[in-house]
Amino acid sequence: RRRRNSRSRDDDSDGDTGPRRSDQNSRRRRYDKDSHKNRQEGRSGRKEQTGQRNDGDDGLRRKTKDSLDRPQSSERGRAKTRKESSIAEDDSDLKEYHKGKASKEDWGLDDKKDKEGDKKEKAKPDYGKSGKLEKANKATKNGIALKHSEPPNASIPNKHWRIYVFKDEENIATLHIHRQSCFIIGRERRVADIKTDHLTCSKQHAVIQFKIKAKTDELGNNVAEVRPYILDLDSANGTFLNKKRVESRRYYELLDKDVLNFGSSSRDYVLMVVED
Repeated sequence: RRRRNSRSRDDDSDGDTGPRRSDQNSRRRRYDKDSHKNRQEGRSGRKEQTGQRNDGDDGLRRKTKDSLDRPQSSERGRAKTRKESSIAEDDSDLKEYHKGKASKEDWGLDDKKDKEGDKKEKAKPDYGKSGKLEKANKATKNGIALKHSEPPNASIPNKHWRIYVFKDEENIATLHIHRQSCFIIGRERRVADIKTDHLTCSKQHAVIQFKIKAKTDELGNNVAEVRPYILDLDSANGTFLNKKRVESRRYYELLDKDVLNFGSSSRDYVLMVVED
C-alpha cells in the first residue's frame, strides 16, 4: 500500500495520468475492505449455525461426563482408603510379629503344612486278581470262549459210563460219556456235547467232569480212581441232582443211578456205569 501511495503521489505530480490511477487505487481499497468484512461475517455466521446444531449434543456429553466422573472419584477415594487401611494392618502385623505376639500362621509363613495337607495320598498297589490271565488261558471251541476250563487232575474214565434220557418214563436216548474227560451241557450246539433244547436251559448250562480221586481200599492201600462230577456254570434256572438244586461253581460227585435235571425241563438224565 505504501508503494501504491508513493506511486500515486508521483503520478499526481506528473499531470494527466494522476487522477485516473488514484481512483483505481481507492476502488481497490474499498473492494478489499468490503471483501474482508464479508469473509469475517460469513465465518461468524457459520460458527453460530454449527454452535446451534451441536449445543444439544455437547450438553448431553457434558452431563454424561459429569455423571461418570462423580462416582469414579468416590470409588477412587474408597479404594485409596481400603489400600491405606490394608497397609496399616500389614504394618501392625509386622510389628506384632517382630515383638513376638503374632504367630507364623497369622503372618502366613507356615505354608508347608498346608501344602502337605493338600497333597493327595498316593494310590496303593492292588495285588488282587485282575482276571486277565484267566481270559488269556480260557479255552475256546469253534470260536466261542468256554465257561469251564478243565482242572489239572482231569482224566478219561476207565469205566463205561452212560446217561439214559427219560421223558414221561420213556427212554428216548442213550449217551456214552466214557470217551473224553469233559462233557458240556447246554443249548449252544457249536459248543455243547450234550444238547438241551428247553428254553429254560442256558447256552452253557453245566458240565460233567471226570477227575482222579485218591482213596484207600480195604487193605489200606492208596488207590486212584476216576470219578464223574457235576458242575453248574452259573446257569439262570439251576441244575438239580436228585431233585435238589446244586450250588453254582461247585463240584458234586456223581454216583451210580443218580438223576440230573436242567432248568425246568421235564427230561431226566439217569447216570449209570457198565462194568467190563
